[in-house]
Amino acid sequence: MPQPGRVVATSGLAYALYFGAVGAWSPHAPVYFQNLGVDLALIGVLTAIPAAVQILGAPAWGMLADRLGDVRAPIVLAMAIAATVAAVLALRPPLALLFPGVGLLAAGTCAVAPLVDARTIGDLGTDRGRYGQARALGSVGFIVCAIAIGALIDATGDGAMFATYIPLLAGTALVAGLLFGPPSRRQRVIGIGPIRALALLRTRTLGLFFASSILVWTAFGGASAYFSVRLVEQGANASLVGLGWAVNALVEVPAMLVFRRLADRTGLPALIVSGAVALGIRNLGWGLAGSAAASVGVAALSGVGFSLFLVGTTTWLADLVPSSMRATAQALFLGTAYAIGSIAGSLGAGLVAQSAGVGTMFDVMAGVGLAGAAATWVALRAARSERAL
Repeated sequence: MPQPGRVVATSGLAYALYFGAVGAWSPHAPVYFQNLGVDLALIGVLTAIPAAVQILGAPAWGMLADRLGDVRAPIVLAMAIAATVAAVLALRPPLALLFPGVGLLAAGTCAVAPLVDARTIGDLGTDRGRYGQARALGSVGFIVCAIAIGALIDATGDGAMFATYIPLLAGTALVAGLLFGPPSRRQRVIGIGPIRALALLRTRTLGLFFASSILVWTAFGGASAYFSVRLVEQGANASLVGLGWAVNALVEVPAMLVFRRLADRTGLPALIVSGAVALGIRNLGWGLAGSAAASVGVAALSGVGFSLFLVGTTTWLADLVPSSMRATAQALFLGTAYAIGSIAGSLGAGLVAQSAGVGTMFDVMAGVGLAGAAATWVALRAARSERAL
């Protein structure tokens, strides 16, 4: 079994590079699409395409990794696909090519987070409470790139986004291929496939939690898809857009670092529900914010909510599913559930924003998010009752 400190350092580097790439892309891609002439409703569609790909893509990568007993080859392959497609998107393709290009990009990027999560949790073993320490380095990478790329775009144009994004994807592949050693418990999984994977959702506990997670991610994805557009409406430049996204990630870092202590005191269910509530309140705050500076301030709630819900879900799942299905489970709940929510959120938010304005859309997403928090509380109470039987 690898030393926990080495696992945190190696996985943390992979997270830092990958989420650095996310920080170069996510805050600025909606504005890039808008500069290409894409209207608000179609920006919602473009935001939903990666999520649609993720529904099948994330579990497929997870099942492949579980069958191989190793996440390294799938991550390297996924990053090669993503980097190649990103190079094509950098050429400012016409709208007809933009949509399939975004889908192919997602086919690669959807693999990384759940596979690195599964590898990290597995290697940490009984020290899995330290997962948040490794994942926090991903937030650091996101912060640095979101701010730096915003400034570079202001100075040099959209090309700065791709000039950073592509090398960071390549770096993620190198870390996974060269620094991740052989898995500590290599095993060939017999019979892992779609039917067995979906069997996870037939249990009352996981089925309820999956449904409630979709609601939470719907509200999160719908509001996040238009955060950059909202800031630009309020007069922000690319640097302030990058800062806005960095603020929520900046708060994620301490939240993830102290997660283990908080969980020991309050338990995982309380933290998961608190995270969902914080995300709902964030959406409400964005709807009420009257300036770009106020919207950036509200973004801090995003960091609290996202970190508590994400780390809590990852750790909670690790206690419930067998190790032979860990990558598949993480992909389902942090890939497929997130993807379904992102599709519903992005498309729904796009329709509301187009007809009633971005401010009203944030109010609607706040209601969805708080409903998701309530559903999550019900699901976790059902899980606790089931364990007590």
